Amino acid sequence: MKKSFPLLFIFLIAIAFRTYRLTEIPPGLTHDEANHGREALGVLDGDLRFYFPANYGSEPVYSYTAAGSMLAFGENLFALRLVNVLFGLGAMGVAYVWARRAFNRRMALLAAGITAVTFWPVASSREALRAGMLPFFMGLSVWFFWQIVATPDKEKRSVWRLSLAFGFVVAITWHIYLAARVAWLIFPVFILYLAFTQRADFRQSWRPALAGLLLTGLLVIPMFVYLANNPAAQTRLTMLDGPLQAIGDGNFGPALRNAGEALLAFVWPGYGDQFLAYNIPGRPVFDGVTAVFFTAGLLISLWRWRQPNYAFLLIWFGMGIAPSLLTGATANTTRNLAALPAVMLLPAVGFTAVADWVIKRLKIKDWGLNTRQSSIFNLQSLILAVWLLFAGGAAARDYFVRWGESPDVRGAYQHTLVEELAYLERSGIEPPFVISSVYPGPAHDPSISLVLAPEISSGIRWVDARYALLFPGGGDGHILIPASTPLHPELERFVSPVTAVSLRNDDLDPNFALYELHPDQLFPWQDAMLANFDNAVTLRAAYWTTAATPPDTAANLVTIWQADDPARVGPAVPPFDTTDVALFTQILGDDGGVLAQRDALDAPSWSWQPGDVIIQVHPVTIPPELAPGSYQTIVGIYDKLSGARRPVIGSDGAQSNTFVHVPPLEVSRP
Repeated sequence: MKKSFPLLFIFLIAIAFRTYRLTEIPPGLTHDEANHGREALGVLDGDLRFYFPANYGSEPVYSYTAAGSMLAFGENLFALRLVNVLFGLGAMGVAYVWARRAFNRRMALLAAGITAVTFWPVASSREALRAGMLPFFMGLSVWFFWQIVATPDKEKRSVWRLSLAFGFVVAITWHIYLAARVAWLIFPVFILYLAFTQRADFRQSWRPALAGLLLTGLLVIPMFVYLANNPAAQTRLTMLDGPLQAIGDGNFGPALRNAGEALLAFVWPGYGDQFLAYNIPGRPVFDGVTAVFFTAGLLISLWRWRQPNYAFLLIWFGMGIAPSLLTGATANTTRNLAALPAVMLLPAVGFTAVADWVIKRLKIKDWGLNTRQSSIFNLQSLILAVWLLFAGGAAARDYFVRWGESPDVRGAYQHTLVEELAYLERSGIEPPFVISSVYPGPAHDPSISLVLAPEISSGIRWVDARYALLFPGGGDGHILIPASTPLHPELERFVSPVTAVSLRNDDLDPNFALYELHPDQLFPWQDAMLANFDNAVTLRAAYWTTAATPPDTAANLVTIWQADDPARVGPAVPPFDTTDVALFTQILGDDGGVLAQRDALDAPSWSWQPGDVIIQVHPVTIPPELAPGSYQTIVGIYDKLSGARRPVIGSDGAQSNTFVHVPPLEVSRP
């Protein structure tokens, strides 16, 4: 019991770091996290997929696991984040067991302590991202592999069972995150190492290791068959195009520069991950003291490369960070997660080696204890305690205060939307609602609403009030508008303020306001019809906000539309098989050439329901050389992906054109 107390204490510290204010820090959801939650909710509703289309294509294990967590703990943010809390703790446990066997208990305990309190593993255990599961399954595959290497040849039956488990777990990593497609090379590279340096171990282990990897290959074939048949399901690989293209052209400069920055990201301020959502921009993985021991551990492992455990640690580290060696430090806190257990062990290697060197070369006096050994042990324990207290204190301050309370981080995690949704849930206001957002696309803020407020999310329409309004069903309702999307002046007459809610003064969005929609202002156009676009949407009206506009300024055209059959407005496109169209406004010259154009739709079509009325403001910049006069203006609708326009249906039911003329633009003298 006495021996297990330090490990138990470390795990309690780790649990505290990973669960304290779990649903408050991070202070909301990124769109990537929200889409994983949306996928998990879809699984619970029977939407079972082999590969999920959101987040540029994502492997399925996390979303199915999150669905199980939601089934057990409710469809909420806590259940979504709990997944990586548990797998983060599991990763620490698996790494401890492996390090204890491959090195010793002292190193294993120290590595566990570093993992418990370091910013990177703490942050990755609190994020609702699929990559957060990778350290556990990577560590588990390493454990099975090491058992294969270390099991005596006479226990062949046990080895082959381990081989099956090893292959199966490696296959799971491939179904978690893209980086696993490189990280698995740890194992064949180490087998080659054994072939050159440890022939007996090589002869004993290469067959079961190869069998396990062949099993992995068989188990991942369905994923690659699916991706081959659905190439649009995965686009993340394009991040490697630039460095690989440069290497192919014989230019190694970008790759070498990225590799240098990726290595410095572990130890040098200013070179850490710049991605605000995962790190304090530029903050290195380790504090100054731990960085020294990490560097020492790396150098010592290189010095001892002929010892298999050190060689394996180096290979694990190198292959695990290979993606960021190509792409640089930005977002390396997710791309490097396959290497996290190895990275956390390296400072333990460095500290242990330095401590042993000091003990051998210096005379440590007995501090009044029974033996010299107990004095040394207590001195090391004291140094370790001070070190980990310093590292943990720095990480706690940086994560929970500097990062977690930062206005920029609150903005990145859409904290204003979180507050808006909470306000709607407690306000008692009946739907339908309209929410104005900078990110009204189907894979963005709507995913956050679905995860955080599933009871009301189906009653929400989305707009960007800087340019658009929407009247649900053409009737009344309420709209929430944050400070980041102030209402366009032309749209102010269609609403009246109800209340304003203040947040923090230093927030990027320091407040939001609730408005009541006034459909009576639509009365002059309720029976008008300028054009019927493919029986999908009717253009009710169009007008310019000013009688004439001078050159080199913006003229504002206002169009009013009513959705008839929104499913017909365009084809269903990924990632959520929804329509995604834009409105175009063109100013034409006498020869029919386009003089000025504006393409936009700030009340996205995927959110429309039959009967909705949409008001869109089209600011068109008038070219400075345009002469005074009257210019033909046309508007229409097209699908963003294909560019195909919706046809106009005439009174006789025939298709007449793909645009409609609206009041001409009057250009005045400067």
